[in-house]
Amino acid sequence: MNKTVIVGFGSPFGDDQFGWRVIEQLEAALKERKEIHCITCDHSGIDWIHQYQPTSKLLFIDAVKSGAKPGTLHHLTIKPAEFDTLPASYSSHGIGLREGIALAAEVVELPSEIEFYGVEMAQCDADSTESSTTFEQAGLVSKQLLERFSKK
Repeated sequence: MNKTVIVGFGSPFGDDQFGWRVIEQLEAALKERKEIHCITCDHSGIDWIHQYQPTSKLLFIDAVKSGAKPGTLHHLTIKPAEFDTLPASYSSHGIGLREGIALAAEVVELPSEIEFYGVEMAQCDADSTESSTTFEQAGLVSKQLLERFSKK
């Protein structure tokens, strides 16, 4: 059983690369750590389920659009049963993460708490590039997670 599963969502468009960028940095730094499994997803909020194995820690990383200032970093820790209390989500990935977690809870064992890291995106057009703020925030989240995992 993996102790930690980290799932990064994204696409090649603009700031939506955030989740991919964090996973890319973590995989390079944690390649010898077999107890940490990183998953990259580029479609719906359920793609990660196919690679998931029961774990004690589950983290999701994605770009978000909530109306906050672009580059704002969001960090939540929530119990799977509390996901129904969150506002309905809309996703460029088809089924959103909230719906994906609800479905996963019906078919696999989830940890008692799930963490989410998100960055407020500025641009996500097909011809846009990742903003420097999103790139910097991806580095910051990667660094925070690497420091956390190095203590174990």
